[in-house]
Amino acid sequence: MHSLDDLYYFYLVVKHGGFSAASQATDISKTTLSRRIDALEKRYQVKLIERSTRHFKVTALGQQFYSECSNTVQQAECAHSVLLKERTEVSGLIRISCPPLMMQFQIRDILHPFLKQYPQVSVEIELSSRRVDVIHDEIDIAIRTNFEKNHDSSLIVRPVIQTVHGLVASPALVANASQVTLENLASYPVAALGTYQKSYGWKLNHQHSGEQHCIAFEPRIKCSDLHSVHAAVMDGLGIADLPLLVVAQDIKAGRLLHLLPDWQARMGTVELVYTSRQGKRLVVELLIEHLISGLQQLASTQEGYVAGVL
Repeated sequence: MHSLDDLYYFYLVVKHGGFSAASQATDISKTTLSRRIDALEKRYQVKLIERSTRHFKVTALGQQFYSECSNTVQQAECAHSVLLKERTEVSGLIRISCPPLMMQFQIRDILHPFLKQYPQVSVEIELSSRRVDVIHDEIDIAIRTNFEKNHDSSLIVRPVIQTVHGLVASPALVANASQVTLENLASYPVAALGTYQKSYGWKLNHQHSGEQHCIAFEPRIKCSDLHSVHAAVMDGLGIADLPLLVVAQDIKAGRLLHLLPDWQARMGTVELVYTSRQGKRLVVELLIEHLISGLQQLASTQEGYVAGVL
């Protein structure tokens, strides 16, 4: 068997989205990363990454290979942790930032088993929808949903899973879901997430035809917290674009109506954000991998997520 280092190098390059980014995050030279992946492709006569001075794209085969490499790296890290635990008790305080609804629907059931497994670990959780400054606020792990690519090279951003959003309204506002159309959608009041945007709108994608439709609106209610948007919709104050995993039970119970179900409002990427792994404590490393594994398992078994691993 050839060196497993090549698998690790490929994993790093894809995870960080490029050779330069991977080099900056790991202190492994860009030349070494490029040379080893070139050798890997030549050895198996395959193309894993398409790249030029301005272009970086992982091929379909490369994505499959990355998924397997991720599993291998995770297993290696777990094996490494077994040895570390012989000399280091897994303990200490971890500071976490997470939106309230994400904690309720996604993180709590993943975090609590970790705390039971490691009784010497304590956590300090900031439940907030604000975009924290990980370094300034001394946050070990920020968990959030993002709708745009992150360009902060000073942080490590781990995209984990994707969530599907849909338009919903209370029967108190909309008597029947069929009465809402693309043409009259903008005539209804809207509850929107975010208070500092210059403009607001929905970019709707048809799930079957791929057709796109953009609808601009001026929100009646603007909230910085997703929980408040959800509450406003439940009270019949407006239509909102919400994660389907959050409103699935409300829709099934008839408390909310799923409007234009063939049109997907948008997709959010659940990310873990933290500083460089250099010198990172074992307990934080373990929780990061535990959260990633738990979220991926959640996405594979519940509705409201995009199939596949990022």
